[in-house]
Amino acid sequence: MTAAIVETKISVGKDAYGRPVTATRTKSYDGKIVWTIRSEPMNQRDDGERMTGLTDENLRSLVEAVGLIPA
Repeated sequence: MTAAIVETKISVGKDAYGRPVTATRTKSYDGKIVWTIRSEPMNQRDDGERMTGLTDENLRSLVEAVGLIPA
Protein backbone atom coordinates (compact mmCIF):
# COMPACT_ATOMS: atom_id res chain seq x y z
CA MET A 1 0.00 0.00 0.00
CA THR A 2 1.31 3.47 -0.84
CA ALA A 3 0.49 6.70 0.94
CA ALA A 4 -1.26 9.46 -0.99
CA ILE A 5 -2.15 13.01 -0.12
CA VAL A 6 -5.93 13.21 -0.08
CA GLU A 7 -6.42 16.87 0.77
CA THR A 8 -4.35 20.03 1.10
CA LYS A 9 -5.85 22.96 3.00
CA ILE A 10 -4.32 26.43 3.30
CA SER A 11 -5.44 29.58 5.04
CA VAL A 12 -5.51 32.60 2.72
CA GLY A 13 -6.43 35.28 5.26
CA LYS A 14 -9.76 37.04 5.76
CA ASP A 15 -12.38 38.27 3.32
CA ALA A 16 -13.79 41.82 3.16
CA TYR A 17 -16.18 41.00 6.03
CA GLY A 18 -13.51 39.56 8.33
CA ARG A 19 -14.41 35.89 7.79
CA PRO A 20 -11.49 33.41 7.66
CA VAL A 21 -10.88 32.13 4.12
CA THR A 22 -9.40 28.74 3.21
CA ALA A 23 -8.45 27.10 -0.07
CA THR A 24 -8.68 23.30 -0.15
CA ARG A 25 -7.28 21.08 -2.92
CA THR A 26 -8.83 17.60 -3.12
CA LYS A 27 -9.23 14.71 -5.52
CA SER A 28 -12.86 14.33 -6.59
CA TYR A 29 -14.73 11.04 -6.83
CA ASP A 30 -13.99 10.89 -10.57
CA GLY A 31 -10.24 11.41 -10.08
CA LYS A 32 -10.07 15.12 -10.94
CA ILE A 33 -8.09 17.53 -8.78
CA VAL A 34 -10.34 20.42 -7.69
CA TRP A 35 -10.05 23.46 -5.43
CA THR A 36 -12.66 24.89 -3.09
CA ILE A 37 -12.33 28.44 -1.78
CA ARG A 38 -14.48 29.01 1.29
CA SER A 39 -15.14 31.73 3.84
CA GLU A 40 -16.62 30.42 7.06
CA PRO A 41 -19.90 31.82 8.43
CA MET A 42 -19.47 34.30 11.28
CA ASN A 43 -22.87 33.65 12.88
CA GLN A 44 -26.05 31.61 12.42
CA ARG A 45 -27.55 34.07 9.93
CA ASP A 46 -24.40 34.15 7.79
CA ASP A 47 -23.99 31.43 5.15
CA GLY A 48 -20.38 32.27 4.34
CA GLU A 49 -19.27 32.00 0.72
CA ARG A 50 -18.00 29.05 -1.31
CA MET A 51 -16.62 28.51 -4.79
CA THR A 52 -15.91 24.90 -5.69
CA GLY A 53 -14.81 22.82 -8.67
CA LEU A 54 -11.90 25.09 -9.61
CA THR A 55 -8.98 23.53 -11.47
CA ASP A 56 -5.31 24.32 -10.92
CA GLU A 57 -5.47 26.41 -14.11
CA ASN A 58 -8.48 28.36 -12.77
CA LEU A 59 -6.52 29.17 -9.63
CA ARG A 60 -3.43 30.22 -11.63
CA SER A 61 -5.61 32.57 -13.71
CA LEU A 62 -7.19 34.01 -10.57
CA VAL A 63 -3.81 34.66 -8.95
CA GLU A 64 -2.53 36.22 -12.17
CA ALA A 65 -5.61 38.46 -12.44
CA VAL A 66 -5.24 39.62 -8.83
CA GLY A 67 -1.60 40.47 -9.54
CA LEU A 68 -2.76 42.82 -12.32
CA ILE A 69 -5.04 44.80 -10.00
CA PRO A 70 -3.25 47.84 -8.53
CA ALA A 71 -3.18 47.92 -4.74
